[in-house]
Amino acid sequence: MKKIFFLIIVVLLVTFLYPKSYISSPGFVTPQAAEQFSKTAKSCFGYSYLTNSAQVAADAPGKSLCFGLLVD
Repeated sequence: MKKIFFLIIVVLLVTFLYPKSYISSPGFVTPQAAEQFSKTAKSCFGYSYLTNSAQVAADAPGKSLCFGLLVD
């Protein structure tokens, strides 16, 4: 019984901590597109890591990894 319980906890942790890629910011877009993005964008419930910070500084879309759950 203890092995099954331990296995379930390990599976849940791996599922929660597995990195999931998502777009975290729209970059340089029109105000209407930015508003639409903010309404429909996914957000990370956990730890978010921005993978292209140099490009985001030049108004590119933010590409992030989410270590946790992505929520709509």
